[in-house]
Amino acid sequence: MKLTRNVARGLFALTVAFSGLGAMGALTAQAEEVASKIEGTVYFLTPNSQITRFEAYDKPGMDEALKKYAPDLKLVVLSADNDPSRQLEQAQAAVTQGAKAIILAPAVPNQSQGIVQVAHDAGIPIVGYAYNSDNSDIDYYVTVPFEPIGEAAANFAVKTLADAKKPIRIGLITGDPSFFFDREIVSGTEKVLAPLVQKGEVEIVCKSDNLQLSEENARVATDGCLQQAGGDIDAFLVHNDSSANGTIAALAAQDLLRKVKVFGGYDSQAGTIQHLLAGNIENDMVPPYRAMADSAVRLVVALLEKNGEEKKMVNGTYDNGMKAVPAIFNENVFITRDNVQAELIDKGILTREEVCAGPAVKSALCTK
Repeated sequence: MKLTRNVARGLFALTVAFSGLGAMGALTAQAEEVASKIEGTVYFLTPNSQITRFEAYDKPGMDEALKKYAPDLKLVVLSADNDPSRQLEQAQAAVTQGAKAIILAPAVPNQSQGIVQVAHDAGIPIVGYAYNSDNSDIDYYVTVPFEPIGEAAANFAVKTLADAKKPIRIGLITGDPSFFFDREIVSGTEKVLAPLVQKGEVEIVCKSDNLQLSEENARVATDGCLQQAGGDIDAFLVHNDSSANGTIAALAAQDLLRKVKVFGGYDSQAGTIQHLLAGNIENDMVPPYRAMADSAVRLVVALLEKNGEEKKMVNGTYDNGMKAVPAIFNENVFITRDNVQAELIDKGILTREEVCAGPAVKSALCTK
């Protein structure tokens, strides 16, 4: 399968070839038999602590992978608090402390070149993770396909609202356009909605970015959207859990919760899944946290061992404006109330105690 998309401000091509997954599985088995003896510290630089996935899910996955593939390597996680200058300083400090490698989720995608250069000047590998590093010489990239996220949420919204009076009035709370993945999610959303807008079946009554993917920014944007639409709106489409939570808070404050539906969460944080079970949002999506973390660690170990195994792991490329970055893509999982148990609880991403709290206490799943 191939996924290619042209995006404004340069060509960003995603090419996904899943035939490479077999080699990845073979490498996993091999790595479990002979763990690396490399010692030292790998630094995981994250954009902020507001998006909880990095500490809650990605870090534990990386710790688990290090135990399997390189038990003498330890992981240090540093948050930049959305400040690219601070993240650059963290990279410089990591190198000074003798970092063996850096895994980077940049605070600002188009300001990550300096961090990549710091790593390369020190002769250490740097792997991009989840967030894009634009116009940089980053070594590898571990991520998911993003355009299908927007497509899936928009299709689910249209299907759910099929019996609503036409046109269906939708507000869009998009993400931060400086991030490649948010531009791709918008592209997927537009692919579904644009033909329906032309037919008069859907009306986009407002659209607002959510800079830095902030819950508070999403709340303010939703308030503005409701005011612009005069309160006459059927649903909101949002990009991630922070946006979903902000939109839900704005709707609750105006007594519109569940009267106006919310679609399109992403990350499957515990609080948002509580809202899902309570009926305050209709869907979420979850990235394959453990698979992504495992891929990033195996890449780092292969690059440190200089054994060439990293080339067998790649199943696609990402054109970041400077080069086609070798990449590993992992598929997302669509989440509804019907599969929270199977996809989140049974797979150990969240516990029943975490999801059966707050607004979800009286939900169908939590009262079984």
